[in-house]
Amino acid sequence: MRNRTQPPPSLPSTQRDDLDLQSRIKRRDPSAIGELYDHYGKLAFTVILRIVRDKTVAEDLLAETFVKVWNQVARWRDARIEDLRLWLLLLARQHALEHLRSRNEPLPRALPRMSALTQPAVLQDFPRPRNEEAWKRLRDGFATLTEREARILEMASFDGMPPNEIALNLGETLIAVKEAIRSACAKLAAAERE
Repeated sequence: MRNRTQPPPSLPSTQRDDLDLQSRIKRRDPSAIGELYDHYGKLAFTVILRIVRDKTVAEDLLAETFVKVWNQVARWRDARIEDLRLWLLLLARQHALEHLRSRNEPLPRALPRMSALTQPAVLQDFPRPRNEEAWKRLRDGFATLTEREARILEMASFDGMPPNEIALNLGETLIAVKEAIRSACAKLAAAERE
């Protein structure tokens, strides 16, 4: 039986490296968090800075994000993250949004949009997704969304707005917004299964 902490040899090298980093962080290897920072720190900083728009605050939030990574990964038992970069970016984004909300600051209007998924400028200096087929299915899934579904999903996912806020912003009922979110998610799930 293969050790669960060892990545299978068939994984692409970047993913094997990420799984190795996770394993080393779980073992509390301090050099692992430094390597993780070297790999993804610039990218996470870019995401945070786009949200908070203050370099000093973004630097503080970046450091706090990596402390969260250190603490969260170390607590996991057999679980592992298949896409460490994506998980880290979502954690950084959420941390930045929580910071703004804790200070009752408005969310910026220019958060990254769903259209960025096909040609994300923020990722230009970084490797393309490891699984090109999955990336194509994701793009194809987004192409099936109506303009309204895409906008509502953007507001929910990228702007971090709850359905009731989306309904107020768009002048729609809460039920209509929730139905649009369900419909969009069903379309994306169907594209993922193809």
